[in-house]
Amino acid sequence: MEEEDLTLSEILTALTDFITQDGAISEEQRAFYKAFRVHLNNQAAPFSIGDIETLLLKTKEEISEISEEEFGNMGEAILSQYNTKNKEAINERIRRLAEEEAAKRALAEEERKRLEEERLAEEARLAEEARIEEEARLAEEARLAEEERLAEEARLAEEARLAEEARLAEEARLAEEARSAEEARLAEEARLAEEARLAEEARLAEEARLAEEARLAEEARLAEEARLAEEARIQAELEAGAAAKQAYWDAHADIPNPEDKIIPDLPEQQQAPLAPESGNSLLSVKVLIGVAAVLSLLGAFFVL
Repeated sequence: MEEEDLTLSEILTALTDFITQDGAISEEQRAFYKAFRVHLNNQAAPFSIGDIETLLLKTKEEISEISEEEFGNMGEAILSQYNTKNKEAINERIRRLAEEEAAKRALAEEERKRLEEERLAEEARLAEEARIEEEARLAEEARLAEEERLAEEARLAEEARLAEEARLAEEARLAEEARSAEEARLAEEARLAEEARLAEEARLAEEARLAEEARLAEEARLAEEARLAEEARIQAELEAGAAAKQAYWDAHADIPNPEDKIIPDLPEQQQAPLAPESGNSLLSVKVLIGVAAVLSLLGAFFVL
């Protein structure tokens, strides 16, 4: 059964019944009724529900004084007239819509079930993928943990190796320091011993030099005393000879010609003064030889 549209008379009757139900018509209602009727007259009848809603909205835009409540009630009155006229058709439409809705719901339920199954399958697939990913993640974490463990073991082993090398190097360094210290100690002892030996040799050489100088000085003193004694002896002999000569001349002072005087020869002892000089020369040679010997010893000492 087809639904029928409303005629102009049916629309105006429904609207008039609503406006006059309280016995009085307000100015807003009257103005709205007139403007709405003009819109109805300008459009060919019959009027569908959609046409009526469009014309009501146009009228509402023109007559803004009408309240929203009255505007809604007017629309309800016209819709009630439409429902009364098309009750069977509306019921049929409602039944058909209900059947269609039921069919839609059945299809929707099937679709929902299908979608649910697909969702569950998708969730299962995602869960499986997530499980696989989780297993892969755990396996990767285990692999990384194993690599980290191996790296840590390698690092610890390397640190232990380096620590052992450092320990051995430190021991070698300490041993080398001890060896160097021992060598330095022995070298210092050797140096001190050598210095002591050289000092002892220098002391002995100095003592020898002083002894030799003392000996040479003593020899020089003795030689000087001998020389002075010899000079004194010679001087005494010369003085004795001069005195004897003077006595001789004094004894022969009465000889007329001094040139005819016989001059006696001097005593042979006058040649004796030469002996001390050769003794002094020999002593000087001995002194020079002794000084040369001392200088040679000192030179050998400084070379050492």
